[in-house]
Amino acid sequence: MIPILKISGVILIIAGFIFTLKPDLVTKFRTSIDAYQMIEKRVPWALLIGLGLFLLFYTNWTSWGLGIVAFLFALTLGIIIARLTGLLIDGFFVKQIWWLLIELAVLFLFGFLYWKQKH
Repeated sequence: MIPILKISGVILIIAGFIFTLKPDLVTKFRTSIDAYQMIEKRVPWALLIGLGLFLLFYTNWTSWGLGIVAFLFALTLGIIIARLTGLLIDGFFVKQIWWLLIELAVLFLFGFLYWKQKH
């Protein structure tokens, strides 16, 4: 069971990165989309990256509370990765940097909660 989850995690991470890099593969955007909106179109694909990270690295399948916090941590990390990818490709915007800082604060919160529950 565990190797299947690890392989699924790798596949989800790869798919998430592909759709983050080319978010218009599934749906076409209107022609007047600006760079800020393009970053926002990349971020929803972070769900695939986060779920893939969770399946790849999480090993304690007996604790529900720990699993939920680990999933939220992985999902937030996926969002950060997708937003950073968008910032590198589309350019930097102050509002996007604020979103990134908020997401980093949430990531540290979930990391702290995970650490507290594990110890």
